[in-house]
Amino acid sequence: MRNRSLRKLAMIGIGAEKDFLVENLSVLLNSGMDVLASLSAISQEIKSHRLKKRITAMVGDIENGEPIWRAMDRTEVFSGQTIALTRIGEDTGRLVENLRVVAQQQQKDRLFRSKIIGAMSYPVFIVVMGAGVGSWVLFYLLPQLADTFDSLNIPLPFITSLMIGAGKFARDHGAVMFPAMVASAIVTFVVCFVLPKTKAIGQWFLLTLPGIGPMLRDAETGRIGYLLGSLLSAGVDLVDGLHSVADAANFLRYQHFYHRVADAIEEGQTFEQAFHAKRRQSRHALPIPMQQLIISSERSGNIPAAFTSIGEFYQYKSDIAAKNITVVLEPIMLLFVGAGVLFLALAVILPIYSLIGGIE
Repeated sequence: MRNRSLRKLAMIGIGAEKDFLVENLSVLLNSGMDVLASLSAISQEIKSHRLKKRITAMVGDIENGEPIWRAMDRTEVFSGQTIALTRIGEDTGRLVENLRVVAQQQQKDRLFRSKIIGAMSYPVFIVVMGAGVGSWVLFYLLPQLADTFDSLNIPLPFITSLMIGAGKFARDHGAVMFPAMVASAIVTFVVCFVLPKTKAIGQWFLLTLPGIGPMLRDAETGRIGYLLGSLLSAGVDLVDGLHSVADAANFLRYQHFYHRVADAIEEGQTFEQAFHAKRRQSRHALPIPMQQLIISSERSGNIPAAFTSIGEFYQYKSDIAAKNITVVLEPIMLLFVGAGVLFLALAVILPIYSLIGGIE
C-alpha cells in the first residue's frame, strides 16, 4: 500500500508527458528499436526534468541487467497494470503487444476526458456567469434597491421583503460575507474531492448526480473491465489482476469492491459467493446482468473474455452519454437561471404595481 501511495505522489507534478510515455515506447518498440534506444530517444524529447531523471535511472537499471518491469517499478511513475503487463510481456515475449494494450487504454481515457471537458464547458460557463451575476446582484444591486424601497413607505410583498433583507445583510456584512463564501467553497472542494479520508463524500455526490452519475459509473465499469480483461488475457493471475485494477480505479467505491472480491477469490470463494457476500456493494459496482455474465464465464473458464466484453459495452455506453450530457444538463441549467430571473423580476415589479395602485 505504501508503494502505491508513493507512486501516485511521485506522478503528481511530472506533467502530461508521462501520459504519452508508454504510448511512445510502444510505437518505438513496434518499429524495431530496442528498449534502451527507445527510452533514450524518448528522454531527449521530454521537457520535465523530474521525468527525464527517472527515465535515465531506468535506462541505467536495464543496462545493469535489471528486467524492464523492475526498472519501471523503481521509477514510481508507471501504473500497476502497466508494470504487470510488462512483466508478463517479458516472460512470454509479448512485450510490444502488452504495451500496445496499455497505450490503447490510455488513449481511450484521454479521449473520454476530452469529451467530458468539451461537454461540460458550456454548463461550467453558465454556472460561472450565473455566480458572477448573482454576486453583483447580491452585493451591489440589492443594497441599492433596499434603500429605494425603504424610502417608499408602502407595504411590500413577501418576496420583496426577502430580497430587501438579503440586500441589507449584504450591505452591512459584505466585507466579511464575500471572502467567507469564497473560503467556504474552497474548503468544501478540498474536503469533498482532495482529502483522502473524506473525498468519498464528493465521489458519492458525483456518482448520484442525474445524467453525470450514470455516465461516470459506466465509464469506470468499462475502464476496469477492459483493463482486467487485458491483464487476464496476458496471463496475469486473477487475484493480482483484481488488485491491480482496484488500485487503478478512480473511485473509492470501486477500489474497495475489487479489493474485497480479490481477497474473497484468494480465500477460495467463487465470484458468485463473493458477489453474494457483498451484495449491496456488488449492485453499486456491477449491474446484475454483468454479474451473471462473470459467474457464467467463471463456470465455463472464459473469464478474460467476459471482462473484455464488459469493458467494450460500457465504454460504448459512456461515449454515447458523454455526447448527450449537454442535452441533459442544458434544460436543468436554464430552469435554475429562469427561476432566479423570475424571482428578481417579481420582487421588483410587484411593489411598483402596488405603488401605482396607491397613486390611482
